[in-house]
Amino acid sequence: MQTKFTPAQLQDPAIAEADGILRNCVHCGFCTATCPTYTLLGDERDSPRGRIYMIKDMLENDRPAGPDIVRHIDRCLSCLGCMTTCPSGVDYRRLVDHARERIEATYRRPWPDRALRALLAMVLPRPGLFRWSLRGAALARPFARWLPGRLKGMVAMAPGRLPAADRHSRPGTFPAAGATVARVALLPGCAQQVLAPQINAATIRLLNRIGVEVVIAPGTGCCGALAHHMGRAEEGREAATADINAWRGELEGPGDRPGEGRGLDA
Repeated sequence: MQTKFTPAQLQDPAIAEADGILRNCVHCGFCTATCPTYTLLGDERDSPRGRIYMIKDMLENDRPAGPDIVRHIDRCLSCLGCMTTCPSGVDYRRLVDHARERIEATYRRPWPDRALRALLAMVLPRPGLFRWSLRGAALARPFARWLPGRLKGMVAMAPGRLPAADRHSRPGTFPAAGATVARVALLPGCAQQVLAPQINAATIRLLNRIGVEVVIAPGTGCCGALAHHMGRAEEGREAATADINAWRGELEGPGDRPGEGRGLDA
């Protein structure tokens, strides 16, 4: 794909990176076959190729994001299925991330959108709050027909029953079975430990069985993916940095403290 960024624009490292990604695209359209939004909606603007054109136009002309590009970028699930079929190796992931950051910086969403996104950013990364919100959604289900559209959809998606909170998502050290051959840090996640805590339990059990000690460090929380995918790059980096610092402090520490070690039953 030919690009027309000015030398001044290319002084920006983000624009220079986007330019390199755009130039790799050959317009082949292989990506459309693995894009769920294009498959469902049949709109070129809801395909990776269509979004790439829209992002290119926005960046080249240095214009703020408008409602049209916001709508189609928001519909991208970031599943990255398109990257598995791209013969040119287009790094669509980085390109759409850059577009979301620009949207966040240049577009003011309608207040209902801002309120909903702020609610999600507050609730989802906090497992305790997320659990209570899902319980509230279950209570609200009989009244869903009278709720506004998006709230109605959120209530409908909430599971009818939640698994019990699992102690293996809490901070602590899970010793290896037998000789310890390695020591790893595990991020327990935020939504996952509420919706599917058995994933962490199974992961720790498997690692322990093959001689790996698992550490869930105090202070770890959301990895920052939610903020990142909302275009809030700085918030995402802060969350990731906090996790890294917590892991570093734990893994470089003196080891287990009295009463801290606990393992999983076979």
